[in-house]
Amino acid sequence: MEKLSPQIRIFAIVAVLVAVGGGLFVFTSGRGSAAEPELAAPLVTPAVAKPAKAPAVHKTVTAKPKAKAQASKVQASKTHAPAKPAPKKVVVPKIPPTGFPLAVDRALARHKVVVVSLVVPGSHVDELAAGEAKAGAKLGGAGYLSLNVLNERVAHAVLAKLGAVKEPSLLVLKRSGEVVLALEGFVDRETVAQAAANAAP
Repeated sequence: MEKLSPQIRIFAIVAVLVAVGGGLFVFTSGRGSAAEPELAAPLVTPAVAKPAKAPAVHKTVTAKPKAKAQASKVQASKTHAPAKPAPKKVVVPKIPPTGFPLAVDRALARHKVVVVSLVVPGSHVDELAAGEAKAGAKLGGAGYLSLNVLNERVAHAVLAKLGAVKEPSLLVLKRSGEVVLALEGFVDRETVAQAAANAAP
């Protein structure tokens, strides 16, 4: 065999080294390019997730002024709440004095028609007549009042209005104080009820 010259041997060794180095470079560069997508993939997800959270932060920021505005409105409504209207008072019609005892005027202020019994307390007949008059007034939708003619003030007032009266006596009065009906003696409840109904406006 022919012996190779030293120059050829050196060139062959260099060529082998260059070939081995090129193969290593290609191998390492191939692994690096293949690994790059695996490392780059996690870096993309945070960038996508951040814009999704941004609207939520914006909503919470804008919700606070609304909540404060609503709270201020509630506070204003409480401070400026309208006062409750006072309960309406029952207006009693004012009527001129009738000349009868004050109890009669008070009864006429509550009722348009009032049946008045003039009685002597303790008299059995007077008590029966007063009971019938009271029942008749209720049936006729009128008020009822019993006056004791033994009372000095009552007697003077009745005498001034009617003159002499006998007991038991029954009067049917309108609100104006007009005597619609005056009856002496015992009067049953049906008659009283009819008289009260006739006197009603």
